[in-house]
Amino acid sequence: MKKAYLHVHIVTVDDQDRVWPDGGILYENGTITAVGESAHVEQIARERGAEILDGGGKYLFPGLVNTHTHLYQELTKGLGSDLSLEEWFPKAMAPVGAALREEHMEAGVALGLLEAIHSGVTTVADYMQHQPVPGLGRVELDVAKQMGVRMVYGRGYRDIGRAEVVEDAAHIFADVEDLKARYVQPDGMITVWLAPAASWGLSDHLMRETRRYADATETPIMMHLFETGSDEAGSQQRFGKPAIEWFEEAGLLGPDLLAVHSVALGSAEMEKYQQYRVMVSYNPVSNMYLASGSAPVRELKERGLAVALGTDGAGSNNNNNMLEAMKSGALLQKVVHRDPQAMTAGEMLRMATIEGARALGLGDRIGSIEVGKAADFFLYDPMHSPIACPVCGTPEAALVYSGDHRAIDTVVIQGQTVLECGILTKGDEDAILVQARRMADDLLCRIR
Repeated sequence: MKKAYLHVHIVTVDDQDRVWPDGGILYENGTITAVGESAHVEQIARERGAEILDGGGKYLFPGLVNTHTHLYQELTKGLGSDLSLEEWFPKAMAPVGAALREEHMEAGVALGLLEAIHSGVTTVADYMQHQPVPGLGRVELDVAKQMGVRMVYGRGYRDIGRAEVVEDAAHIFADVEDLKARYVQPDGMITVWLAPAASWGLSDHLMRETRRYADATETPIMMHLFETGSDEAGSQQRFGKPAIEWFEEAGLLGPDLLAVHSVALGSAEMEKYQQYRVMVSYNPVSNMYLASGSAPVRELKERGLAVALGTDGAGSNNNNNMLEAMKSGALLQKVVHRDPQAMTAGEMLRMATIEGARALGLGDRIGSIEVGKAADFFLYDPMHSPIACPVCGTPEAALVYSGDHRAIDTVVIQGQTVLECGILTKGDEDAILVQARRMADDLLCRIR
């Protein structure tokens, strides 16, 4: 398939931050083959017999990359309101996790991906933290394939906690191998990672086995780290040493580790992150919702570390809206530092696109509008939203500070249009909403 959009305002987020006010993009078989001035791209598109569409002056951005969520939690919105992390997990999420079944998983993932698409997201990193019954990974990845969303699936696990969800290493890694064999293809639409639970859900043995398997199979790791002071307190109690020392000795730290949250960091932790080139997923809305604090984003970036953006799950956010996460994330940093330049709109857009892609090992494939990369992008039309209209400053500032899902007009992933004129193309939106409500009611009945 060959298709071109002309007369769009393209924000490339490439290494030069190039912008084409009257730009064009041509993509063929899922890959961008031309980008630049509209007239130039039009000539190439006509020579190659591409379908040509007039973008009508809409803004074109790279698809947003959500580097952390829990899609099943779409069925739990508001369930754990006004609690700290230490109260929220055992009271709200642990019972839900033990009761999850295939039908809940399917409904929650479909709703979460629907919400993601409507906020301009083309890639989702989902940490599926509970595995109370076999096959939940297959359910999730089947939904992702059906809806056409690029998915980094984190196969969650623990060996400490409720009996319904603990597993041994052999079973965990066998399931990871099965998922890789079933779903991972050269197109990069689905990748499978290890997602060990937070430190309080893991034995030292399983931590070390995680690193052994990761090295042997080149499988990256995503893990909740230093979300609050619980990691530190637990390590001191269990091993009599700082958590960062335990993580280092167990082999957890490395450039293939995506450390989610990373709020409760001191200089020692940041030095080790820097030494091992650990990547970070910043989840500002969740961190505020649970009163966990704020990640030291500026300090981490000053150390040259990759810091990306995530929503976290709807259980500690109440949505999967990356537009909200961008605004909240930028404003939170400004408040923490009392500096309006602590996080600019341009920096936040990069965190939500190219830095997110790099954090997920996909920086050579997605995250910016460049020839040779996958056609993952969205068209943004402020005229569809009283919140988004008008655009008086830069497009980046308009998206970050007055972004609205109603202005997300079209979403393209790997060259496939998954949202067109605000309408889902790969599924029945009303049916997804109805089923999500039914399954949420069913899940709540199971835990009460």
